[in-house]
Amino acid sequence: MSNVEQLPVKATSDRPAPKRIMRPCEYGLWGAVKDMETQMGTVEAYNRLCDWAQSLKAKIDAGKAEQQNRLFATDPDWIYPAGGES
Repeated sequence: MSNVEQLPVKATSDRPAPKRIMRPCEYGLWGAVKDMETQMGTVEAYNRLCDWAQSLKAKIDAGKAEQQNRLFATDPDWIYPAGGES
C-alpha cells in the first residue's frame, strides 16, 4: 500500500481554443466607437481614442490603475489551453 504510482494521463487538450471572450462592456465600447465614427468621421474618432488612451496610460504610469472586477476575471490558461493564441 505504500507504493503509490500515478497513472499515465494525457495532460493536453485536443480541442481547439475558444474564440476571444467578448464582455458586455466591449459591446458598449464597439457601439460607442461606431457612433463616434459616424458622427465625427474615422480620423477624428481615432484622434479622440488616442487622447483617451493617453489619459489611461498616464493613470497607469501614475500608479492609479484600477484592478479588474473579480466578477469578470478569468484564467487565460484555462480559456486558451496549451499555449493557444488569443
